[in-house]
Amino acid sequence: MTLVLGVEAGGSHCHALVADPSGTILGVGANRDSGNWEDVGIVAAGGALRACVRAAFDAATRDPDEVAAGVFALAGVDFAIDEERLGGLPEAMGVDGPTWIMNDAFAALRAGTTNSYGVVVAAGTGSVVAGQNMRGEQARTLGLGPTFGDSGSASEVSEGGVTAVAMAFLGRGPDTALTEMMCAAAGAASVEDFLEGTARGRLDAAVYAPVVASAAQAGDAVALGVLRAAGESLGHAAGHVIRRLGMEGSSFEVVLAGGLWRAGAPVLREAFEEVVRTQAAGAEPVLLDAPPVIGSALLALELSGATPDGAVRGRLAEAARQWIVGVPS
Repeated sequence: MTLVLGVEAGGSHCHALVADPSGTILGVGANRDSGNWEDVGIVAAGGALRACVRAAFDAATRDPDEVAAGVFALAGVDFAIDEERLGGLPEAMGVDGPTWIMNDAFAALRAGTTNSYGVVVAAGTGSVVAGQNMRGEQARTLGLGPTFGDSGSASEVSEGGVTAVAMAFLGRGPDTALTEMMCAAAGAASVEDFLEGTARGRLDAAVYAPVVASAAQAGDAVALGVLRAAGESLGHAAGHVIRRLGMEGSSFEVVLAGGLWRAGAPVLREAFEEVVRTQAAGAEPVLLDAPPVIGSALLALELSGATPDGAVRGRLAEAARQWIVGVPS
């Protein structure tokens, strides 16, 4: 039986699955260790990935040398040299067949699309946009933060909320429900205590995106403005990738991945769609509803020469949801 290995890892998790061509998952491995070499170094990330992959093979009661193809979609693979840095991982795990090492955004893209092409907009702690057209050409943003042009993340939304609280405190901006809500979320005794703690690093400025989303849902104008700005930024980044790939006149899915999209504030998606639809009327946003690791498995099937259809994707997605509980995106 031809087997494939799909691996997907970020800063707080590693996921691996072994599957057959029908989309049946034979074994899964998962841990909460970082698989991002930029965060913990190649040795630690490699150890976390090897443990995860080994667990998947153990659960499947199969061996790595049975794998026809494997795909490793990893956070921190941002430049071509990163693929070289991590190129020895498959061999170290006993996987001898063809393998791809790529940025984890492409796993999320393939996990969320009906076809092998489309665009993914990941908005979690950071943000990144990646895409592939029908010719197989790829493009992406760097995913390295605002300094490198990647805006609209949950961290920025949170920091935008902190800015709004500071502006209201100083009388430079309008009053906002964020003041009371963010102070309560931080356990701060007062607004000044909140701002002092944030300024001095005692409080983390990047964790309040859910609070901003809640305030926006309650109708707070300032919070609505913060999320609208994030949606527009993500829309412009998606538009750039769409244009680079020549997809303006095509119909395709835009996969929305990451916790910011799931926070439930409609204004974010509305602002995003307004911008994207000016770039490509046929763009259809869809919320990612499956663990991204199934995208790695689908890509591995394609690498092995198979052409997985919607039924295969459906089986992978349904089984992965049951195997991997509380999957971080």
